[in-house]
Amino acid sequence: MIKRIVSSVILVPIVVYLVMFSPVWLFNVFVVLISSVALFEWLSMEKDCPVSEKIFYMMLGVEFMVVALFFRWETFYFLMVLFIVHMIKGFSMENLRRDYYFFGGILYVALYAFFSYLRMLPHGSVTLMLVFVSLWVGDSFAYFCGKGFGKLKLSPRISPNKTVEGAICGVIFGTLAAGVFGCVLLRVHSLLWSVFIGFVSNVAGIFGDLSESVIKRVHSKKDSSGLIPGHGGVLDRLDSPAFAVFVIYLMFVWKIL
Repeated sequence: MIKRIVSSVILVPIVVYLVMFSPVWLFNVFVVLISSVALFEWLSMEKDCPVSEKIFYMMLGVEFMVVALFFRWETFYFLMVLFIVHMIKGFSMENLRRDYYFFGGILYVALYAFFSYLRMLPHGSVTLMLVFVSLWVGDSFAYFCGKGFGKLKLSPRISPNKTVEGAICGVIFGTLAAGVFGCVLLRVHSLLWSVFIGFVSNVAGIFGDLSESVIKRVHSKKDSSGLIPGHGGVLDRLDSPAFAVFVIYLMFVWKIL
C-alpha cells in the first residue's frame, strides 16, 4: 500500500503537468514513450519467442505511434501497410497465433494516441484531466470497497479479486468526483456534462481493466511488469484510461457530447 501511495504522489503531478500545461510536441513524445514501454510489456508476456521477432514488432509499433501522433491523417494508410507486412510475414504459417497476438499489441497500445486526439479538441486538456481524475478516484474506491465488503465476484475467471460491489462503488464515486472536479473546481463544463463524462469513463474503464486482465490471465501474469511499484506496469495503469478516453473521444466526434 505504501509503495502504491508513493508512486501516485510522484506520478500524479507529472501527469497533471503533461495534460494541462505541456506543449503538444512534448505530450506526443511522452505518449510515444509510454506506448513503447507498454508494447514492450505486451511482447514480453510471450516467453517462447526469438528476440529478433519481438524487436521487429517493437519497431513496427513505435513507427505506427509516431505516424499516428505526428502525421495523423496518414495513420490509416500506415496501418494497412503494417497489416500487409504482418500478413506476408505469416506466409510460413509457423506461430501464426503468436504473430496475431503481437499485431494485436500494436493496435492495443495505439489506443494511447487518443489521449493526444482528445487533448487537441476544444477544452481537450480539461476533458482529458477530468477523465483521469474520475478514473483515479473510481479506481481507489473500487479497490477499498472491494477489499472492505466485496462479496460478489465481478468476473472470477478473468480477475478473481474484482467484485461487483467494488465496481459499483468505483462508478458512483468516480462519477461524483467528475462532477466536483469538472463543475466546481474547473468551472469549464456543466455539472450534468461532467457527471456524464465521469459515468461513461468509469463504465468503459471496467471493460478496459478486464480486457487487459484477460491477456495477463492467458500468460499467467499478475502484473504486466514491475515498473511502477505498487501499481504494476504501464499496461496495468492505462488499461482503464485507454478504453475510457477512446469512448469519450468518439462521443465528441459523433456529437453525442
